Amino acid sequence: MMLYLLKRNIVMKRFYFSQFSKYSIMDRNQIFNLFLSSIPPLDGTHHKGQAGRIGIVGGSLEYTGAPYFSGIAALKVGADLVHIFCSTPAATVIKSYSPELIVHPLLDKFDAIKDISTWFERLHVIVIGPGLGRDPKIFEVVSELIKLINEKQIPLIIDADGLFLITEKPELIRNFTSPVILTPNKIEFERLSCKFNGLIGLKEWNKNVTLLRKGEIDEFYCFHPDLEWKIKEAGSGRRCGGQGDLLSGSIATFLHWTIAYRKKIDVEIPVDKMLLASSLSCFAASSLIRTCNAKAFQIKGRSMLATDMVEYIHEAFTELYGQ
Repeated sequence: MMLYLLKRNIVMKRFYFSQFSKYSIMDRNQIFNLFLSSIPPLDGTHHKGQAGRIGIVGGSLEYTGAPYFSGIAALKVGADLVHIFCSTPAATVIKSYSPELIVHPLLDKFDAIKDISTWFERLHVIVIGPGLGRDPKIFEVVSELIKLINEKQIPLIIDADGLFLITEKPELIRNFTSPVILTPNKIEFERLSCKFNGLIGLKEWNKNVTLLRKGEIDEFYCFHPDLEWKIKEAGSGRRCGGQGDLLSGSIATFLHWTIAYRKKIDVEIPVDKMLLASSLSCFAASSLIRTCNAKAFQIKGRSMLATDMVEYIHEAFTELYGQ
């Protein structure tokens, strides 16, 4: 299946399921409708936590902003609860950014795996990487956490230094049966490509791994079935830090929704709904954050920061998805 997203109003050139040798043309509205069916209604029928309990593994002495941006994006998009698992020096700082975030200073504790694992039972999606740093001892803990996430079959998003860890230990994602989304920028993508011998190598490594390559053009790759799309709309030339973290948090909330409501995602040709959910969540999040970027840049220009983009999440969401 291949989706080629080119520009606004001419979105999908082909929607192709290679194993059925059949083409189906879809326009932008049809693609958005697939995602819209997975947005939980605000009709008072849901309990706290049902719209998303998201875990963020990251945050170190040097990097406290990244897990905040990822977590606050997940909440602003519509998740109910966000837990951040960070090292001790980062905890108080992250808590000071927002009272809505539940912060656990556990990554550098002696019993880190035991203490964190009890919380994983409650989480719908986990993001690993924002502000993680590259402390070898923390990497050992995170490696064990990834194995635990695999055992519990929790959908996983890996970004930033989490991707560096994967290039060091690619076997960590070898046997995942739940969705794994990698979100590299240009340099991170080149590093992964060298490690896995390109996209073909990654495809052979694990069919449940999908990849969103960030850049001037966001490109999505899914390998079973083959699925690709590209998006270059909205956004700006401003490349301040934190934008990738906003993206990873947004994907996390959308991924929970698309998985939870995957039976409502109606496509004519049989397809793995979990992988389709990964694609739709990345598509929705990429569109949202690019729109936030454009709106903030229009007002702030060169002075625009990721903090400014947060203020436009609701407006962008309403403009794109209507609720």
